[in-house]
Amino acid sequence: MKNTIIVCTLFTLLMVSCTNNTVKVKDKVNNNDTVKFFQVTQYLQGQVKEVNATPYFIYKIEINNNKQDSTPINTAIFNQLSQQFLKPDINDPELKPQYRESIFEDQTTKSFTISYATTNKALELQNIEILLDEDGQTVKRLFLRKFYNYSDSSAIEQLSWKPGESFQVNRSVQKPGNSESTRQLLVVWNKKM
Repeated sequence: MKNTIIVCTLFTLLMVSCTNNTVKVKDKVNNNDTVKFFQVTQYLQGQVKEVNATPYFIYKIEINNNKQDSTPINTAIFNQLSQQFLKPDINDPELKPQYRESIFEDQTTKSFTISYATTNKALELQNIEILLDEDGQTVKRLFLRKFYNYSDSSAIEQLSWKPGESFQVNRSVQKPGNSESTRQLLVVWNKKM
């Protein structure tokens, strides 16, 4: 009887010990994210910093429902307009699990495309594509696609960044009754003063 109690006690302690170890291992696996995403926000912050440090002539071209306007801008306005490229950051630990990475090598254009996409339609940032040169390091262009769902309308934004030259935002707003408005913004800084 005494041996049975000791064996039962040991068995119970062993089971509790195994259960606790299993939980700890799961926690470590869930908290150890080893996938490295391209640092899109940090890359673009570097681009913005370069524009702020270099005496570029910066101008914007706006096209609202087929009406075009061109205006020179300063770095403060440039910084404000470029913010839409910097947020949200897919490397944020809260957002990162929502995105999946895929890489495609295009031998025709001698380039690589890194894509990040989500299936969560509630997220603002739906897709990012980074077009890299064949060296796998030099960014040729970045594309972002955002979706906004408002109470009275929805909007899609297609954003494009050409390093060292320009960025563009195409926004299309769809209202009930198939009423659609479009706006294009092009910001250029490739000419030094």
